Amino acid sequence: MAQELNEQTSSTIQQWESHLEELLTAASPTSKVALVGVGHPLRGDDYVGSYVMKGIIKARGGTLSDSVYLFDAEDSVERVITRLSRIDAKQVVFIDACEMGVRPAETKLLPVDETRYPFFTTHGIPLKVLAEQLLVGCKVWVLAIQPKETEFGEGLSPEVHDTGRYVSKFIASSLAEEGREVV
Repeated sequence: MAQELNEQTSSTIQQWESHLEELLTAASPTSKVALVGVGHPLRGDDYVGSYVMKGIIKARGGTLSDSVYLFDAEDSVERVITRLSRIDAKQVVFIDACEMGVRPAETKLLPVDETRYPFFTTHGIPLKVLAEQLLVGCKVWVLAIQPKETEFGEGLSPEVHDTGRYVSKFIASSLAEEGREVV
């Protein structure tokens, strides 16, 4: 099941592209940014965050960096939390499917504290809980993509697939424009 947003969120969203570009532009060795793709490969559109991250890694490679880090957590975000705490990132952006009650594939960037979760999620522990407990002192965001289908099955819906590809290219291009190397 995808994450859910609270009702207040839709009125506080800025356009995600410009805000994400600002976060990436501000990355430095003393102000590290981590991007984390999240999604279950057998839950339809829930896989979009991992799909996006795979696209960025393919486009940018895995060159060493001291400012921008890339992680593909798939459905086990818990396995990258320790690595995130070790790099001492100032900003973490989780890319994930998020139930927002909007049209499929709509994308928004929002603080993780504006999300809420049902009891069951496709992650072992909800991102909001992980951020509150394990990423203290770090600003945590969710690049939320509205899923169309999250039932068991492989593959993204056409709308979410196209958006995932766009998001991957946008982030890879933003990193290239800034001359950012990535891990």
